[in-house]
Amino acid sequence: MLMDRKIFTLDLSVEATSAYILVCSFVEGGAPATVESLGSFWNGPAHALPSALTELRNRRIVEEILDERLVRRYFPNPAEFWLPAVG
Repeated sequence: MLMDRKIFTLDLSVEATSAYILVCSFVEGGAPATVESLGSFWNGPAHALPSALTELRNRRIVEEILDERLVRRYFPNPAEFWLPAVG
């Protein structure tokens, strides 16, 4: 399982935690984790998903990579790469 339970100890927004769980589920299942694919399972407001992914990227919890079609794909990083909250 890709999901690291440490995610629940980081004081992230509910949206960022939910986005992380979705990213891990997609990647583990072999499906591309893109804004479009994640959005089809996203229960919150549409504008909250990109914000949640940005929060995860800023903390290095997920990595964003442009694929060969220039689509942004998200991959979870191991917990040792994650950055602590600032402030």
